[in-house]
Amino acid sequence: MARPYASVFAARCLPLACLDRTGMENWLQSWRGSSGRRYICSIYPIGEPPSFDCDRAIVATVRKGASGASIVFVFEPGTEGESDGLRQWKEKARQHGADEWHVHLLAGSKEERDFALRDLAPRALRLAA
Repeated sequence: MARPYASVFAARCLPLACLDRTGMENWLQSWRGSSGRRYICSIYPIGEPPSFDCDRAIVATVRKGASGASIVFVFEPGTEGESDGLRQWKEKARQHGADEWHVHLLAGSKEERDFALRDLAPRALRLAA
């Protein structure tokens, strides 16, 4: 299993203004990475297996709280993502109090996915790496 980027300080979570009052506000979310780059993500509850292309996905596990949403850790599921691998990530996410998967599918290359992993990773993990 790939090593996740993890833990305390999160990228900024921003609503998508174009979705205001459309009934789709809870389906998509925007995150602003440490570089300032914006990442559009589909939202899935942790309990539901999301349907996405595991070879292209960057997944942020997100904890919702009174002060807003925060990324717990970020990972790239890879080819094993749809079977036992994703189940292991789900257990880890629950252990860390995460409620949702925020799935980014728009990174077109391995380099872009690697950048997104670092950019969305909580600050504490970036400093430890």
